[in-house]
Amino acid sequence: MKSAIVTGVTGFIGTHLSEELKRNNISVTGLSRHDSPNTGRLKKDIDIVWCGMDGYDSFSGPPADTFYHLAWDGATGVGRDNEELQVKNIAWTVAALKAAKRAGCRRFVALGTVYEKLVPQVLLASEHRKADFYLLSKQSAHYMCLKLARKLDIEFVWATIFQPIGRYIKKEQVMTYTINGLLKGEPPEFGPAMEPYDITAVEDIAYGLRLLGEKTLTKQEYYIGSGSPMLMKEYLQRTKEVLGVDTELKLGCRPDDGLRFMFDWYDISEIEKDTGYSARMGFDQAVLNVAEWVRSGEMI
Repeated sequence: MKSAIVTGVTGFIGTHLSEELKRNNISVTGLSRHDSPNTGRLKKDIDIVWCGMDGYDSFSGPPADTFYHLAWDGATGVGRDNEELQVKNIAWTVAALKAAKRAGCRRFVALGTVYEKLVPQVLLASEHRKADFYLLSKQSAHYMCLKLARKLDIEFVWATIFQPIGRYIKKEQVMTYTINGLLKGEPPEFGPAMEPYDITAVEDIAYGLRLLGEKTLTKQEYYIGSGSPMLMKEYLQRTKEVLGVDTELKLGCRPDDGLRFMFDWYDISEIEKDTGYSARMGFDQAVLNVAEWVRSGEMI
């Protein structure tokens, strides 16, 4: 792979992916909306095409080897519970795949989430949770594009992740909330925190995405993770140790949301086997990177 197109290039993961690609001598064309507040994060040698997600239907180039689709409105925050927005995300993902074909891309790599595995629990539950429409739309986009890629004759890869952590992480993410609270002496509050989690440095996720764009693959779905998942409680305690603070972690003071995760959802053996991937940065350094970013005052 010598060239790539990246949607969501100014976002949390997109910024790090563009840096990873450039470090490996891969030219990057980034698709971004005119109103993105984060274009200043990007290196000057990244070409920007001002193309909102509504414009994917008319996008036709420039040619590239791999098309990375990371853009997703309402991936965090209140947008997760906006059913109309999440339906639009499905259509935008389909349009991005068609744009990749028009641009002559060999492979289309889209970003999925482990939350898709919660769909059976969500469908059986009597109550509604704020993330339900998000995870349902992610799974819908996944399967729509899987079939469409066969129709269009383009290689398709669905790269799933769980909880990324690093510089530029969104303020509503659980690890931003945790680190910010610990640093400010404001005890963060949680439920039992006994679910299996996998929190992965965003730099490692970007590395895995690059490999999925350039290596010969045997699968159409891969999980990119740390390789060493733990209980959420253990991640929280480790965060406090890494930061060296005395702020209390208030565990068990919020209700259990009832969702159940499994350790085997975080299996990286397939991406290890096909690409040689293994996490390079690790959790401790990622926590320190977020702490430095929070202290800088850049987080909004």
